[in-house]
Amino acid sequence: MDARPHRYAKALRAGLAKPRLSRCGSCRYAVNAPRLRVCALAQCIVTLSPPHLVTLPSRHCMITPSPQPRPWKHTLVFLAALLQCAAVAFSADEKLATARGGIDAGVGMVDITPTEAVTLAGSPSPKKASEVKTRLYARALVLSAGDMKVAIVTLDTLKYPVDLAVRARAKIEQTTGIPASNVIICASHTHFGPLWSYYEDQLVTPIADAVAQAAHDLTPCTVETAQGKAEGISECRRVIKDGHAWNRWQLENPAEAALYPAEGPADPEFEVLALRNADGKFKAVAYNFACHAANTRAPLISADYPGEVEQYVQKQLGYKVTTLFLTGACGDINPIYSVRRDLFAERLGGEIVRCLGQLELMAKPSLAIECREFQMPGREHPEFKEAEVARNWPGQLEHYRKTFEDMKKREKPSYQYFITGIRVGEDFAIITNANELFCSIGMSIKSHSPFKHTMTVEQTNGAHGYVPTAKAFEGGSYETWFGEHSYLSTQAGEIIERESLDLLHRLRRVP
Repeated sequence: MDARPHRYAKALRAGLAKPRLSRCGSCRYAVNAPRLRVCALAQCIVTLSPPHLVTLPSRHCMITPSPQPRPWKHTLVFLAALLQCAAVAFSADEKLATARGGIDAGVGMVDITPTEAVTLAGSPSPKKASEVKTRLYARALVLSAGDMKVAIVTLDTLKYPVDLAVRARAKIEQTTGIPASNVIICASHTHFGPLWSYYEDQLVTPIADAVAQAAHDLTPCTVETAQGKAEGISECRRVIKDGHAWNRWQLENPAEAALYPAEGPADPEFEVLALRNADGKFKAVAYNFACHAANTRAPLISADYPGEVEQYVQKQLGYKVTTLFLTGACGDINPIYSVRRDLFAERLGGEIVRCLGQLELMAKPSLAIECREFQMPGREHPEFKEAEVARNWPGQLEHYRKTFEDMKKREKPSYQYFITGIRVGEDFAIITNANELFCSIGMSIKSHSPFKHTMTVEQTNGAHGYVPTAKAFEGGSYETWFGEHSYLSTQAGEIIERESLDLLHRLRRVP
């Protein structure tokens, strides 16, 4: 037996060798494996000559579209390649067998509510609060099919930076065995809690503990889906006045906003993924909705509307069920403040309850996941928009001057970025990004997705600020001003949409 592939695999693990591209013998995709003919994308497998048994670490199993690979684009493939060739060649169905069959689900929750007065994050004029309206949690849902496990974490906080997400995902892998690439951590973007820096270890341990609880709670579940629509509670927060974009709160009289057209759409439609126990009760309900979690309207510690929606759903069902909110593309979407505050939870919660009564059973539950890591370009030639800030928000001129100067000191040519796609069954997918993505971009991803049900989930596995549309950059205003809140390339929206759709289509092709 030729030992060279074994030595190469060992060298890869030790970091002493670089992956070399081979070409898939069937679909012609490039594969990082020497002299092997395997493609984890299309599940193409061709017999080797001479026969070998080689296992490569998943972090080295990367594929790049050929013939024009982009140097900044790397795809982390979830399924490791285990080849046994000589007399045996595995079929595509057999390769995916561990991801098929029934789905087990487990849930975990760790309370992260502050026990003292804290500064509420999410405003240029932050306030302190000690009174708790709704408690804050790290929630986890683990899905398992065969040997494949995926962890979905939701976090009641404004945002969670990429370096901390990397740490938390690594700890989850260490404590549960779930690969870091199979974990998504989504911040709810509540404006009524502290930042990660308030917590002793920046929330790494609570996140890992929630996933560990869920991993030990796995039981067989049916998987069901539905689509809901909650209208009259959210709106585009940017309007066009005199040819310029203004945030509604920047107008002298907020009621004046009704006189001007909204810059973009709001998205009232959302997806529901429900896991049901054998006793007929729901074990977990995951949903996403595109609106800033900024509806509390008072200086209180609160999970905002996601916490109130969970309470509403539990009250209507008559029992506790873990409800996971996955933040929709809401970079330019706020609650409608002219309607009563509690209408939000009533309307969105009521629509979720309606969906739970009209669910579609997933006939062939299965799991597939792909995580891409690449470098997202930073802002091109940033400049301080002094005249624009002075016109739109004069009271915050010095604040945003300082924000600009601080970010200029820390800016980079590019930033570590993750996009993850999760496929559940034949027609349900989750696609993530690490930004406050403008709503029309998220809607475009959903409308062009090959899946019947697609959740576009932002603020996940990182927090890289706003990603406006090209139209929004032309109009200007807060979300486009360079600073800690907005520093990626003006092309970031196009990159996210392109990569998201490419990943979704790849997941769709998995048998």
